[in-house]
Amino acid sequence: MRFPLLTAATALLAGCALLTGGEAPRDSYAIVASKAVMDDPAWKAATVDALLAKHPGARLAVWEAKPEEVRARLAEWQPSFTAFVVKPEQAGTRFTIDVSVLCRALDDDPYTDTFWGVITGYDAEAARLLAEAKPIAIERALDCAGCDLTAFGKAWRYTEDHRGTMNVWERGVTPAIQDAPCDTDNTQGFLERVQRDRVQFLSTSGHATQHDWQMGYCGPNMALVHKDGRLVARDTKKREHPAGSAEPKVYFANGNCLIGDIDKTDCMALSWMRDGGARQFMGYTVTTWFGAQGWGTLGLFVDTAGLATANEAFHFTNASIVKALEDTGIADLRDFRLGKIGHVNFPKTPGMDAWAAQKAKDGAPKGEIQKAVRQTIGNLHDRDVVCFYGDPALEARIAKGRWRTLPSALSAGTLTLSAEAREGVREGAVWFRLPGSWSYAEVEADPALGAPDLTLDNMLRFPNAKPKAGATYTVRLTNAKRKGA
Repeated sequence: MRFPLLTAATALLAGCALLTGGEAPRDSYAIVASKAVMDDPAWKAATVDALLAKHPGARLAVWEAKPEEVRARLAEWQPSFTAFVVKPEQAGTRFTIDVSVLCRALDDDPYTDTFWGVITGYDAEAARLLAEAKPIAIERALDCAGCDLTAFGKAWRYTEDHRGTMNVWERGVTPAIQDAPCDTDNTQGFLERVQRDRVQFLSTSGHATQHDWQMGYCGPNMALVHKDGRLVARDTKKREHPAGSAEPKVYFANGNCLIGDIDKTDCMALSWMRDGGARQFMGYTVTTWFGAQGWGTLGLFVDTAGLATANEAFHFTNASIVKALEDTGIADLRDFRLGKIGHVNFPKTPGMDAWAAQKAKDGAPKGEIQKAVRQTIGNLHDRDVVCFYGDPALEARIAKGRWRTLPSALSAGTLTLSAEAREGVREGAVWFRLPGSWSYAEVEADPALGAPDLTLDNMLRFPNAKPKAGATYTVRLTNAKRKGA
């Protein structure tokens, strides 16, 4: 990637329609499979063959000892999306770090070069559920973390900080989010939401490990555990209830420690994917305390509902984390890898210590320095350790959201990206994903979007946009040329 030199942007009229001329650029897709998968006929058929059938033209690369072996091919291909296919014993924290690092190393900048996701499963047939997943237009949500329910058509919330009250929202029915009484043991309510009401999106916080999730912090409440790849809800009287749900869904475990780590085949993540309908799953593979990746992904996905798919929200958020680290100017952050993984991880580098010392020498207040150091440590911690499971190209998006993305178009060397702002649209960051990897000369954008602060070869960020409902916002990239083979 390179950062194009931005000249004065050409002002485009707000609300202009998407150009209908030109071709619609196609995304490219790579499958990176382990040799262990390729050598197992059942696993290969359920995952690699299924993905090849689903994504015509996809390229396949195979690694034996570590994913880094395929870096040169990925760098040559520059795929829009990359699915990493592994057996469960190959997944986990180290694999997540390796994939995250690899996907930022396909060119000379520190940002993600391909939107990735991990395909795995409790067994081959469970992995097939992810590989063959169909688009999810998200209308119904269950929140146990604190996101904005009004982004969805219908939503429920059980809060982590108190019991006995829940929140409900239904667009066009409730004028605002409503409080409603509920049991202090939320087991049956949770089961009703996932099984009877068939929620398509779930967000959680609270205590968790690789093998359980506990709702809330404020006293006895339900727990979710697993047995032989199946989900089990355990109420406060220790009674167990089957908690499986076939409804395809996106699950963001944005505020939970460890739940995204596959430490063995029988674990929470694989049980959610096998028995809980999770076709995409985001979770920390280590403890979480700062939360930039988890909470950031949830906020971006919900606050700009409809603008980003679940996978795009994950990678846009990661780019924000990398940008914050780059802005410090600390050179050795790029090469940092989380080494010893303990109960709590506070990664620091020599460059960070020198940076803090220089701030003190320059007269910065002690409290300001401590805050800056903590933010940098937190971003460094989160950069590589959150895993995104599922097909990265899956169209999993909030339906009837605050934004509607429109097809891109390429005409006479100009790549055009557009999105329509809808009712409830908010000021703040607006992201666009490019259909693949591109070089370009200038960014021309509607003045309401403001100036971009990230102009990468596969994504753009306008951090201070002020959109209005009913307008279509268009971005044009001039002298655009596709990169990759």
